[in-house]
Amino acid sequence: MDIKSFQTNLDLINFKFDKYTDIIKQNEEISKKRADIYKTDRNFHIISENESENYIGIKNNEPITSKKYKDYVIYSDNKDLLYYQGSNAYYATLKDTDTNLLSKISLTDKMFLLNKNDLTDEKIVVKDEAYFIQKMLDDMIIEQTSFMLGKKLDQSYDVWHSLGFGRNYSYANKFSSDTGNYKADNYSNQNPLIPNSYYLNSYANSNLIDTKFGKAELFLDLAGDNDRLGVGSFSSNSQLFRFDSDGNGFVDKNDTYFDKLKIRAYDKDGNEIIKKLSEVVDSINLKDFIDTKSNAIKKLEAQKDNYGTIEAYENSLQSLKDYNPYSIFKAEVRYESMNENDIKELSKLANEDGWIDASKLQGLANLAYAKQGIDGNYKLEELSYLDTNNKTNSYTNEQYSKFNSLYEDYMAEFEALNGFFDSYKQTASSEIMAEFGEMIENPEFKSTRMLKIESEFTAITGLNFTIDNLQKVKDSFEKDRANTANMLKDTDALTAIKINKNGTFTLKFNSGREINVDKLYKDSGKAFDVELNLNAEFMSEEELNQNLDLSVSVAKVKDEITGEVQTKSLKDLGVQIIKKLTNGKFALQTNDGRNIIVDQIYTMFNQISNQDNKQNQEKSQNSELNLINDKDRFYPKPLRIWA
Repeated sequence: MDIKSFQTNLDLINFKFDKYTDIIKQNEEISKKRADIYKTDRNFHIISENESENYIGIKNNEPITSKKYKDYVIYSDNKDLLYYQGSNAYYATLKDTDTNLLSKISLTDKMFLLNKNDLTDEKIVVKDEAYFIQKMLDDMIIEQTSFMLGKKLDQSYDVWHSLGFGRNYSYANKFSSDTGNYKADNYSNQNPLIPNSYYLNSYANSNLIDTKFGKAELFLDLAGDNDRLGVGSFSSNSQLFRFDSDGNGFVDKNDTYFDKLKIRAYDKDGNEIIKKLSEVVDSINLKDFIDTKSNAIKKLEAQKDNYGTIEAYENSLQSLKDYNPYSIFKAEVRYESMNENDIKELSKLANEDGWIDASKLQGLANLAYAKQGIDGNYKLEELSYLDTNNKTNSYTNEQYSKFNSLYEDYMAEFEALNGFFDSYKQTASSEIMAEFGEMIENPEFKSTRMLKIESEFTAITGLNFTIDNLQKVKDSFEKDRANTANMLKDTDALTAIKINKNGTFTLKFNSGREINVDKLYKDSGKAFDVELNLNAEFMSEEELNQNLDLSVSVAKVKDEITGEVQTKSLKDLGVQIIKKLTNGKFALQTNDGRNIIVDQIYTMFNQISNQDNKQNQEKSQNSELNLINDKDRFYPKPLRIWA
């Protein structure tokens, strides 16, 4: 008799254990295999209790029936696979590869589930191959979704290693013979993904997003099944900050997981509506979720009585005043060129030799300079003034060593994941491949470690993470280690600045590096709807006039009548020729004969850029909502009425 028949046809009332010798033998074989692999009978007799479930098992080679056995293992009809199921987790593993997934998570290996999986089930759930592979895939989706949303893993889904780490934290750990021998890492985003909670406004804390059809709930759907597992719901709109992968302050089609975001809403009859987020919004401006500093301070002041000491309260208050909620966005949308007055003020800090000690910059606006990245594009490098007295080791070797570790760790994850599924599909039945073939052939799962490494990669390179980009940086290091090291995010700290007579700047670092730059940039303390076009700084006039897209390239110009600074596209300004000036500025010559001098050229994210246009856009959206047919409009979630 096979296990499927054993489970389906089991008669607990008239059960005779001796009829199931072949089942016992199958179980014994699993036990022997595990004992051979681990050279011990460890955990074979560890049995946990659960009064609500009926189990049968073997202990000390004697049959046992009781209501107190919780953990169990099942062996499939497929002789090339081992299947494990615990109290809350389910796994499949290849028999011949020493990848016993759960054997190292203290599951009892000699138990079989006899009764229905849930008291509400109409029939016994058959634990066949499809059941187990689905559970394994679900398990991976649950942990990836939870990490991406910043949620704690639901203990009803999770089994923890003895060291306290989630089982899908590392696929290299999970799919290897060293499972349980966890290797620690340092992959953690140094910058928070979401602003300080006091700076989140009511819209950020709501779980309803505004769309052209009305309000809707957000959820993440990694598996493409409309969140069948129920783990992807957003607790608040503030979680959208986690999906701004390019850091420009907008969640839109350019962000990595935008196509995995969906909305759930209801029609006028209370029927559920599910759509992709991209179907109901073009983009979401994250700055709409950030509250003013004065409101943030008021919220903290309202909590004053909850502080144990006045000193603790005052420290928190000062930290909040110093905090910039826009610092979570990339530098190119926050910084602007230093003007002449800024440079004059900076020069006042210089000593008799013209050098400015970096310690004197503490408390002033943060500074940055432009540097070329691996892809040839320029980005801002924010200067660090911390630990300026500490010396670092070889800068090039340190950068290479850190990246090489990152590369090897990611490839270990990638190869472990793909290696498991490559091996699995060699023995999977045609029925399994028909149902799960797409996931098995092209596994897109990400372990927690993979997601952390991807974030770290983007932070240090400025590139979106792809396997090709990862390899591109690796190859660049092998070709020119020193040059590549200088293209990555600085790991040393600024010790001094000198303003040179020709208007350039010399920067000294505690690693011994010394570089000259043409321009410095300062943090505005805000975030704009445009970003600095740093490539324009390094283009020739011919390249500027040939390659610059005037419809998305913008400049900040002062209105001649009102004196207000407005952001306008070069096309709208009527720019015909762009000239580069020796002081780093640009002269925009227009078709009506004007010559407009600007410090910087920007790139616009959306065609709507200035405040007037934004207000017009909001009015237009409200007008659109009024014109939408009732059958397409979103309505509040219907209330359940209980008898």
